[in-house]
Amino acid sequence: MKITIHGHIVEYDNDTAAGMRYLSRELDGVEAKVFFDQAYNHGSAVFEDHFGYKFKLVHHGGEYQLIKA
Repeated sequence: MKITIHGHIVEYDNDTAAGMRYLSRELDGVEAKVFFDQAYNHGSAVFEDHFGYKFKLVHHGGEYQLIKA
């Protein structure tokens, strides 16, 4: 599945839906920008949601993919 989060196209699946909700609903655009910038500049960014689950945001060309870390 794909969704646009703060202007970025992100691919996710059922296993990473919690991470998608965290990026899109729990963080404001400025906070989420840190992870998108990190993934863009370094290939990936690892983050943890408020439940302690870890996710990795991976940059692929013009899109991002969310996977479990």
